[in-house]
Amino acid sequence: MPFSDHLVELRQRLITSLIIWGAGSALAFAYSERLLERLARPVGQLVFIAPAEAFHTRIKLALYGGLLLTLPFLLHQVWLFVARAMDQRWRRRLLTMVPLSYGLFMLGVAIALFAVVPAAMKFFLSYGSAGVKPFITLSAYLSFVETISLAFGGVFQFPLVLYILNWMGLLSKATLLSYRRLIYFGCFVAPALFTPDVVGQVSLAGATIVLFELSLLAMRAEVSA
Repeated sequence: MPFSDHLVELRQRLITSLIIWGAGSALAFAYSERLLERLARPVGQLVFIAPAEAFHTRIKLALYGGLLLTLPFLLHQVWLFVARAMDQRWRRRLLTMVPLSYGLFMLGVAIALFAVVPAAMKFFLSYGSAGVKPFITLSAYLSFVETISLAFGGVFQFPLVLYILNWMGLLSKATLLSYRRLIYFGCFVAPALFTPDVVGQVSLAGATIVLFELSLLAMRAEVSA
């Protein structure tokens, strides 16, 4: 295809993706009150200190929920655009990775929402006292939850990326083993850039290390096959 045709198709894919995301966000907004109440359980009570803060927070939550809800369809749009540049062998192999990628992402988000966030809030709220009461706003808490959950969802793509690079011949298992200590160090340093608290950083580092070791096992299985 000529370059101009690729630009036209990219524009169409972007518009389609925005429409899909918008529809998912509209559906999520209808349930945003229930979602917010469910997310706020580890805190107990949230407040808002600006007139429009509650409304803006529900909009942000709807956009976030819409993204999670429609992500398979958005990934499909990406796939339809990039598949033209691949041969048949690459298409078959990578097409199987799309649902796996979404599954890993949602697994990371679920672990963050149902395990890490409650543990982090319990840890931080325990430092209150009779004279020091928590006064957590809606927007601050939602930003906290979104940051941690997206970080975990992204990290859970780690084994898939390593597997693809290994399958492409760009990264060998022996190379990863030789840099294992450095990778472990990076697993503890990198989370500081993505998570705003110590509990989230330690949890994310531990999850990254576990995923790295599972990736090595998958590579061994691939080589032995």
